[in-house]
This record gives sequence, structure tokens and C-alpha cells, in this order.
Amino acid sequence: MKRLATFDTDYISEPDLVFGGQREEKDPRIGLKYHGPYHFSSETVPSPNHLRIGIIGNGHTITLTRKILKFLAGEIASHSTNKWLYPNFLGFNTETSIKCEFMTNDNWQSTIKDDDIKKVLDVSEVNRRIASGVNLFRDKLRSISLEDNKPDVVICALPKEIVEYCGISERTRGAKRPKFTALEKEIAELKKNNQTFLDEWGLGIEEQKEESDIDLDFRNALKGEIMDLGIPIQIIKESTLEAILDYPNKKTTQEPATFAWNFATALYYKANGKPWRLAKLRQDTCYVGISFYHNLLNPDREVQTSMAQVITHNGEGIVLRGSDVIIDEHTKEAHLSEQQAMDLLTRALATYKERANRDPSRVVIHKTTLFSEPEKKGFDQILGSISKDFVTISSRNQFRFLRNGNYPVLRGTIVNLARNKCVLFTSGYTPRIRTYPGHRVPEPLLITHFGDSEVNEVCREIIGLTKLNWNTTEFATQLPITLEFASKVAKVLSELDEGMPLQNHYRFYM
Repeated sequence: MKRLATFDTDYISEPDLVFGGQREEKDPRIGLKYHGPYHFSSETVPSPNHLRIGIIGNGHTITLTRKILKFLAGEIASHSTNKWLYPNFLGFNTETSIKCEFMTNDNWQSTIKDDDIKKVLDVSEVNRRIASGVNLFRDKLRSISLEDNKPDVVICALPKEIVEYCGISERTRGAKRPKFTALEKEIAELKKNNQTFLDEWGLGIEEQKEESDIDLDFRNALKGEIMDLGIPIQIIKESTLEAILDYPNKKTTQEPATFAWNFATALYYKANGKPWRLAKLRQDTCYVGISFYHNLLNPDREVQTSMAQVITHNGEGIVLRGSDVIIDEHTKEAHLSEQQAMDLLTRALATYKERANRDPSRVVIHKTTLFSEPEKKGFDQILGSISKDFVTISSRNQFRFLRNGNYPVLRGTIVNLARNKCVLFTSGYTPRIRTYPGHRVPEPLLITHFGDSEVNEVCREIIGLTKLNWNTTEFATQLPITLEFASKVAKVLSELDEGMPLQNHYRFYM
């Protein structure tokens, strides 16, 4: 008779978030509804009581955006029967617990003329047309940024023609990667082989070529192009504005109440507000997520660029771009060299100290791939005697577990596989919202841990860090915030030349 395998399991209770008045609640929407956003008490940046909103669009989308902002000021009923998962929107104004309101001003508004849009549409080559559309919005934002009293956030309300001809549609499926010259490819190959160049001393290799103004993706390119202006943007389509205002007559992926929660919270965060904080995020710990992406402007497909995302003592997310690395020909994975690991972690710790005004006494590093020996050695060299945890978090695994009854495995369940390996369910049935907010069997994360802490503490932190996505008010994400935004941040960085100005705060990438 075949013996069934048994596993040692554990459960992590849902962590609390902190809202206004230091009140705690597990659900972001319920916490905001009854307690309002977190209010700074001892920090230098106060919670905003009004958000200065700029708008860029044509006459129609600007009108729709103003209507949406007015719509969000009032209470919006949820059409769902599960009010725990989809509560009513309380209204974004100073009379509710939000204690904040939207402000608009003609000086923060810039209208795109029909002739300007027509010039964009007349560009036949797809990548140049995308760039033309990006430049149109960038130039409008630049004029707004010259105001003495700048807006906190600018909403880019995209007309349907811009979405159709510059966004994701049949009109832009011909968008291609940039073409590289023979000299550019040769230089990339030499750099891969650690060849140094005279440009390190101000003398570089120059090649005469035509001016090329191309972009590969409208959203990512726009967010990259406007970074030097220092004003975060929120992109919204004309079709989305119309659907929300004419619900339920027009189809929309989110009903108005859910849209209101997500849209208003994203604007609040981009205006440098903190909707909530994690109640028990260790104040002495620096959390670092390390990932890699292919820079689309690099002609060598075997080279990727490293990136670190630093989470500070208050949950603030900071982005650092690292150096280029070579993909291993056997594992097909990118890894840092020992020196690259030292350099990137040194910058991460300096960023933490600048924001937290202290050195960390513990460092936790998250990756989606296993740590190579050079990476471990490089990190160890910098950390010395500081307490450390190296954690690999993989969502690509074949583990599936079921439990008796009508609902999936509880979110927070740990299944131990070996001394340093377990699976963790960051999605699953969630008692606080009385449901499992997914459509498939929950996929756990495979956790591989080497370090000083107990694996349960490491998993408890991961569960907590899944609740710090301020671009939405969903209960939680699958990956912790250290890794959750890696792909979105990478897509913006991949549209940026290496020497271009780079904002390091998450709100410029969301």
C-alpha cells in the first residue's frame, strides 16, 4: 500500500495596517472608510488635506476628467453583494474620514488641439508615431511644470485617437524594437567582454547617423520622458472615463465604487500621501528586492540590467538602477558578480540610511532566483556582522495544495518542505473579506531561505509586504512589494537612456 506524504504546516494570521489616529485594520478599504489615511505625526512630510490635480487632454477628455473628480467627491454605492470585498466608496472630501479634497486650476490644465492630434496620427511609422504622441503630452506637462505653484499630480486623459494609434491596438502591433547599427552591436559585444572605452575620460566613439526619435510603448515611454520634470502622472483613457460616468450602460472592467477606491488612492499616494502603513514592519530592517530586466536600448539580448527596490522603515519604496550583467548560458538566469553585488547593496544601504536616518541592524534581500555564490560573497562582504536573510521567492513552481471544504487553502498557510524551504500562500481564502478573491486554484510561492531569522518570521514579513501596494486598494498582492513592481519599473527603465534623469520613488513608475 502506497504511503501518502505528510507535511508540517503552519499559519500566519493576517497582519494589521495602520490608518488615521493610529487605528488598525486588516483591510485597506475598510481601514480608509472608518479611520482615513495614515497621518504623519513625527515625520517631515505632513498628510495632504488637498490634492492639486493638473489635467492634460483634449477638450472632451478634460471635461470628463473634471466630472470624474467631482463624482469621486461623493459617496458611490457598490453594486456587489459582498460588501466586505467591494464596500461602498465613502467620498473623497474633507467631510469624510479621508479629510482631503481634489483641487483643480486652469493654470494646471493644458488642452491638446485637434490639429496636434492629427499631426501625431499622420506619422506613418509606428514607433515614431508613439514617440510623437509621447512628445505631445511631455511638452504640455513641461509647460505646466513651469508654474510657480505646481500641481501634485497630473492626469493624462488620453483621447481615443491617441489610444488607438499610439496605445495597445491593431494600429500599433507593428511597433518594433529599435534597429542597431553594426558599430553599436560591436560596442555592446566589447562591453560584454569588459572592454573599457575612452569615453570614461571624456573621449568617445562617435558615429554619424540620422536623428531617431522612436518609442516602443506609450505608457512606459511617457513615464520615462517626464521624470526630469518631477511631477507624477496618472494615465486614464477616454473610454474608461465614459464607462464610469455612464455605468452600467457601458462596459467597464471595474464598477464605479471599485474604480473610485483605486483611482483616488493612487492619486493620493502620487501626491506624496501615505494611505496606510504596515503595523509591525520592523523599524531596524532594510528590505531589498533585486531583479533584472532587458534594456530594450541595448543591442545585446544576452545582457540584462540589475535593479534594486529598497523598502525603508516606513514602507517607502525606492528604485535603484544597477549595472549590466550577463545571462548564464546554462541556467539562462542573470546574476550579479561579486563586485556588482557589493556596489548595488552599498547604494541600497546608503539610500536606507538617508531615508531612515540610521544604519539598519538587519537586512533582508529578496530575489526570484537562487543566490549565486558570488552574490552571497559580495553581499556578505558589505554586511559583515549585520543580521541578514537571503530569500528566494518564486511564483513559478508546480506545488498545489487543496483543503477539505468549499474554499481553497487559507492565505497565510505555510507548508514546510525542508529545513530551508517551504511554500507560502499569499493568496487563498481570506477570512477578513469572507471569500477567495481569485478565479483559479491558489498558486503558492516557493520560499528558499538562508540566513539568521526563523523561516516563519521571513514568511510573516512577506505576507505583510504584500499589503503595501498603494496603486490599488486590493486586499493584497501575490508578491511582496519588494518584487511586485519589478516588471512595471523595468518597462519604464527600459525606455530610458542610461544617462537620462531617474526618479527613485515608486510614485513615478505606477
